[in-house]
Amino acid sequence: MMLFKLWGRIILLFICLTHLNHASAERDIGKYIDLQKDQLLQLEDNNFKVLGLVQLKQNAGPEFPLMEFSGLAWDHDQQQLIILSDRGFIIHTTPIFENKRLIDLTLNAYHFLEDKNGKKLRYKSSDSEGLALNNANNGIDSDTELIVSFERKPRIIKFTIEGNHISQYPLANNLNDIRKYSSANKSLEAITLHPKFNIITGPERPLKNEDKNKLTLHTINDDVWHFKPKSEAHGALVGLTTLPDNRLVALERIFSSVFAGVSSALHLITLDDNSIHVEQLSLLNPSASYFNENFEGITWHKDNRFFMISDDNDNIFQRTLLVYFEIPSLAAQEEE
Repeated sequence: MMLFKLWGRIILLFICLTHLNHASAERDIGKYIDLQKDQLLQLEDNNFKVLGLVQLKQNAGPEFPLMEFSGLAWDHDQQQLIILSDRGFIIHTTPIFENKRLIDLTLNAYHFLEDKNGKKLRYKSSDSEGLALNNANNGIDSDTELIVSFERKPRIIKFTIEGNHISQYPLANNLNDIRKYSSANKSLEAITLHPKFNIITGPERPLKNEDKNKLTLHTINDDVWHFKPKSEAHGALVGLTTLPDNRLVALERIFSSVFAGVSSALHLITLDDNSIHVEQLSLLNPSASYFNENFEGITWHKDNRFFMISDDNDNIFQRTLLVYFEIPSLAAQEEE
């Protein structure tokens, strides 16, 4: 009888260990990509030093697709990377580092964004594009909130970290009316929180009544700044993040045609009440191998290091890439 019990416990332990190993394998959603030395040097010459490149898997199970990621933000308190899909869901992930380089990504949780009635967002209401975090760096583990901007039905909504609806922010009239945007799919693409100006957001392209050759940043109180993109005709504002010194880094996507490929420009922005100063930090053009992708999300991590993610557009010919990188010139400016 004792021998039977012992074997029963051994079998049960084996089953549990097998299940845990299977669960761990399911939670691993990244594949490390090893870039060639000449590719790395080409990027570093353009003020963009790659510290790791990971391609995300297409799903984490039959009901949990991993696609069309358009925003991301670093939760300093939880030490997690929160990633937003424009299909109305977020994932909580943990980057895996080795010798300060990104080598993998672990999925911790998957949450749909919900409306006021507790039902997940659908159709036009679920086109979530920009992500910022509130209370993510205050030393409290459980009070982080999501601030999400939307296209098609332009609005900014606050959610719990699990995606439960908290409240919707009132917008100035020019941001609230979809008819004032250049198109329904070019509305509130980017968002960040700023210590002085609170929520700063921006459409992909200028509003109909704005200068078509300049991109714009807006507060929800209708403060507006204009800046010249790298490409006046084809540049689109797709991502924003705020640095500890209150400057912004803006991600501009440049796409004119399939044949031309996709370029990405990073801009350093300093805002004041009535002024804006912009300088280009980096330009990633289609010749930069894996960086000929639709990068839409960026977030500051620490020091002069950032994460950036691409949107695969649910297209078999595109990939979801998460790149961890540093901007050398920012470190040089800090030393000065």
